[in-house]
Amino acid sequence: MFSIWPVPCSASRGPALLFGQVLAFMYKAVVQKAFVLVSTLTAAVLPVWAALGGSAESVTTDQIKFQARRAVREMRAYAVHEISRDDGTLIREYVTPSGKVFAVSWSAPVLPDLSQLLGSYNTEFQDAVRAKRVGRGAMVVHNADLVVESGGHMRTFYGRAYLNSMLPNGVSQEIVK
Repeated sequence: MFSIWPVPCSASRGPALLFGQVLAFMYKAVVQKAFVLVSTLTAAVLPVWAALGGSAESVTTDQIKFQARRAVREMRAYAVHEISRDDGTLIREYVTPSGKVFAVSWSAPVLPDLSQLLGSYNTEFQDAVRAKRVGRGAMVVHNADLVVESGGHMRTFYGRAYLNSMLPNGVSQEIVK
């Protein structure tokens, strides 16, 4: 690592070498700060997941951002977009023919960001969990429309969330796995 503290200069190294080290240190700091700024702005603009109740248009963006593989299984009344990574993470987004995400499920070595998966329903979920949760264990919410079930332990997290009002005709919540 370079240091900005004065270092005794020998005749063989000279003050030019010290000046070069200081410039290199300053350049590295500026580049790192610029990288952090650009990364933060990019993350803020691009959604990571297609949120529950939202549009399915971001699924391709999710795949690229997540650096994962995507497979689509077309069913009679819905489509399942599976986004998977080599670390074992699997996110399934269930999409109606009109392009709305009516359910999501996850299985991963780390708990995914539920605020991104649940989208605008995250506040309702968090409020319900705070109201009835005691200690550790599964997080389960069964409201009139929103259903979220999340559990697991270190290196194995799983769950599902769906909206009863958006389930396609003839489709049961049992398909959300």
